[in-house]
Amino acid sequence: MAYTHTFTQHVTTPQGVISDAGAVATADTTVSVSGTVPANGEAADDVDIAFTAAGLESLVLLSTVPCVVTLTGVTEFDGAAGTPTADDVTLVANVIRHVSAITGDCSAISVGANTDGAGAAGTITIAAIFNS
Repeated sequence: MAYTHTFTQHVTTPQGVISDAGAVATADTTVSVSGTVPANGEAADDVDIAFTAAGLESLVLLSTVPCVVTLTGVTEFDGAAGTPTADDVTLVANVIRHVSAITGDCSAISVGANTDGAGAAGTITIAAIFNS
């Protein structure tokens, strides 16, 4: 069975809507996880997802609070090293992060605590499609 992610961006301005052409990715395996972003000061939460760099077609991350997500084994996301370390994706609250290519196979994902000073726990959704 084939699974598809369609990613487009739209911005509404006083002058009208600005849209990109979008990207469509298709793969034979899908996984989606909704979980908790720990409150500031709490331990990271591990997520049981793994995939190879060659197989990844689309990875989408969305968190209700700012946090850092670590993809163990990954050194680049869409051609750039992660921050604060190479295997990290820094998420802004309520902003989708789409990744279409990685360097290095992802063997595990860990969701770090809310990065706001006294930040409460939040929720995160991680969705990926990849060829197995």
